[in-house]
Amino acid sequence: MYLKHLLPIFWRVLALAALAAGMAVQPARADILISPQRVTLDAANRQPIISLHNPGTEARTYRLKWVERRLGEDGKLTRVKDGENPRSIASMVRFSPRRVVVEPGKTQTVRLDYRPPADLAPGEYRSHLLIQLEPRADGGGGTPALSGEQDGMSFRLDALLSFSVPVFVRHGAGTATAQITAVEPTMVERDGAKEPGLKVSLTRGGEFSSYGRLVVYQQLNAKAPVEQISEAGGVAMYTEVKGQTRVVALKPGTQLQPGSWVRVTYEGEGADRGKIFAEREFQIGK
Repeated sequence: MYLKHLLPIFWRVLALAALAAGMAVQPARADILISPQRVTLDAANRQPIISLHNPGTEARTYRLKWVERRLGEDGKLTRVKDGENPRSIASMVRFSPRRVVVEPGKTQTVRLDYRPPADLAPGEYRSHLLIQLEPRADGGGGTPALSGEQDGMSFRLDALLSFSVPVFVRHGAGTATAQITAVEPTMVERDGAKEPGLKVSLTRGGEFSSYGRLVVYQQLNAKAPVEQISEAGGVAMYTEVKGQTRVVALKPGTQLQPGSWVRVTYEGEGADRGKIFAEREFQIGK
């Protein structure tokens, strides 16, 4: 009977946890501005800095640590246990400070220090620097909080905001290459309706990873202008994956007209902005 009595509370807390997880994504961006959001270390860049800017009205305290994550072929990152990433940089890249207090409107910096071991094999290595908001001693700290009361029992759920910056070490010579191996028209659900989209399959090559965006262009006929009809950012091709498939939605109202020409490009972002990793052009069947 007691368990039955607690079940409604359990499900309510579980639902609030899911809601808080969704809330933590957008408000977090207003709590801290991080630059750069990706860092690459090599022989010419051994001591870069990461800037943390607080645009808010209250001081924020952050703790930093290395975490290991692996990219899947679905494009999603999953956490792996310490010691399970054979290409971790935790032992060769130090950072300081490990705890940062950022006053309102101020910027603090975190310095990285890359010290490769003498026997380091050529290739790319990676870990993620986790920057996590620390709650205040009084239980506050500006994090989203949900609370309530049911059947005489009160509860409070705090969403602890965190951000992670991928940090790469590139040792020795290498390249980042990719191919678009297939593009297929598909349907994408948006606002409860099915709209045209494209399923894009990519394969990775080279010794280093790539990061960029998929951009889709369409030309209705030889006399028509070339128009951009889709863009999807955040496409990472890390060294642990051979390839991945992404589904991109077209701009609202866009149709893949029979006879039109479509070009899909995988374009670099960040340090690789302006680089075309791969492209594929085809004609929509009549």
